[in-house]
Amino acid sequence: MTMKTEIDQLKLLAKRYAHAMRSNRIDALDTISAELGFPHWKALVGKAKQGWTPSEEDLAKADAFVREYVPSLGHEPKFIDQSISRPAGQPIKIGEIEGHAYHVFEFFGDVRMEGDGWRIFIGEADFSQPVVEIETTHKETSPANDRSFVDKALEVAKSEAVKVRAGIASDWPRRSTKPNGKGEVVHPLNGDKATEWFCLHCDSKMTGAQIAQNLWHCPNCGANPLDIFSSPFWLEGSDKQPTDIKPTADKELSEPKVDIVDSRPTLRLNKQTISELLRIALLEDANTPSERLGALRAAIDVDDESDAWITFDEDLWPEDKDPTSAIAVAEKLGVELELAMTRMTFPFAWPGLGHATNSTSEYVEMMLAAYGEHGIILREESDERTD
Repeated sequence: MTMKTEIDQLKLLAKRYAHAMRSNRIDALDTISAELGFPHWKALVGKAKQGWTPSEEDLAKADAFVREYVPSLGHEPKFIDQSISRPAGQPIKIGEIEGHAYHVFEFFGDVRMEGDGWRIFIGEADFSQPVVEIETTHKETSPANDRSFVDKALEVAKSEAVKVRAGIASDWPRRSTKPNGKGEVVHPLNGDKATEWFCLHCDSKMTGAQIAQNLWHCPNCGANPLDIFSSPFWLEGSDKQPTDIKPTADKELSEPKVDIVDSRPTLRLNKQTISELLRIALLEDANTPSERLGALRAAIDVDDESDAWITFDEDLWPEDKDPTSAIAVAEKLGVELELAMTRMTFPFAWPGLGHATNSTSEYVEMMLAAYGEHGIILREESDERTD
């Protein structure tokens, strides 16, 4: 390999890195040079003119560095394909801060860093505000109560977020993240090109540079690229006008939002939950087809104090049969249960047939035979018409 070819290889790596990082070429060349121990690209080229040649180790080091930001380098799948195929529980980084272990995960561009009783979320968009969550059960002992620890954790999470965003940008056309001389950018999903863009979600208007800088998420409301269009077509015929987004000075909202959360599973014993559990128990108590119909059609009422009433159809549920499972469930839930009988509208003729067997299949057979001999069977046709 000649020196020119080796230098060209470094230039190509810098080009890929610039694409992913949404930077200009000379900054990327300087970054690659720094990885090889040079202060800038000019110094590297000067050394090369004196006879220095990048070794295989130098090229491998530069290649490995760029792959951190361009996962699809060479013949590898695109970043999004690698992201989708990665198992949900597989971290992209594992480490330790001040003796506290952590795992970092990536899911569709969002980064989640978590340890014992704490986690940090950073969204796909550059302007997204980091969120620190501390579990209620760990709020007194969590290391995330220490701002020094949080700052160190954020440094790790933000570093991984930069790589994730670079991977996304490397999948997109270069002009999607770097405006041309006219300020035009290309939508990464539908290919439209424009200098101004509009958010379907909040009716905001932004420049190509603004939307590209935030990785095609609305700087105002955070809507994703699917909600960004080159014209506000949805406002046609209305008096409403898009709202200009003011230039944002800071690249990112660096001050994290801290929340105390309780993510433990919560059982809400409300009216709906109680009635559903009671009906399940009634079905357990039912033996015959009629009793099962009775369990399904029974009126279950739960008041504001969580006391309950079950009203059965006397043709379906035997008056002398206690729903023992439902009574037991009510007792476990701390619900005072009242039972009542009434006459409802029975769905089929000859209700006694439903008590003659425990088999629903046999009951249907007997019912069809009775209707066939003493009544009428109508099979309703579908209301749908075929052309």
